[in-house]
Amino acid sequence: MTQCRLKGQAFRRHTTPRHAAQHRARRVPPRPKPDKQTEKEKGNTMKHILPLIAASALCISTASAHPASEPQTQNETAMTTHTLTSKYSFDETVSRLETAIKSKGMDIFAVIDHQEAAHRNGLTMQPAKVIVFGTPKAGTPLMVKDPAFALQLPLRVLVTETDGKVRAAYTDTRALIAGSRIGFDEVANTLANAEKLIQKTVGE
Repeated sequence: MTQCRLKGQAFRRHTTPRHAAQHRARRVPPRPKPDKQTEKEKGNTMKHILPLIAASALCISTASAHPASEPQTQNETAMTTHTLTSKYSFDETVSRLETAIKSKGMDIFAVIDHQEAAHRNGLTMQPAKVIVFGTPKAGTPLMVKDPAFALQLPLRVLVTETDGKVRAAYTDTRALIAGSRIGFDEVANTLANAEKLIQKTVGE
């Protein structure tokens, strides 16, 4: 029995280290635990990125729905300003318009001579006069209703001469009241009639 134990002990002393080494070699290394700090940082990063993505999408959508405003084109300007070619000379066209305006009971508040003003300052330009006219009876109620409409009054008509042709230009009535509190029916028999007067005077 003693011998057996000794042999057994000897055997264990001889074999145990090798078996232990083999056992350690077969042992699967433990899986590393997730880095909680890294996952937290990733979560925080996503929290910052998602709002940026949403904001970018909103900006793109808004830009598509509301394109940036652009300068007024010539076609748009043509819709707000009427230009007529006069059958008469420059001075005669101005005279005819002044007479026609007064015949309708309207006042001429001023006649602005742009060419003369240019000459006084040593400059040259084509003939150009602006007749400023109107009647307080028609304009006052409009300015009472919409005080800002005073910027559109009195009415004006430009007479100019370019390329050997005399032209008269004025603002369209609907464009004049656009963005104001004034309805077209309120100016149909006053401001709108001024358009017809200019057309008739220059075209006859």
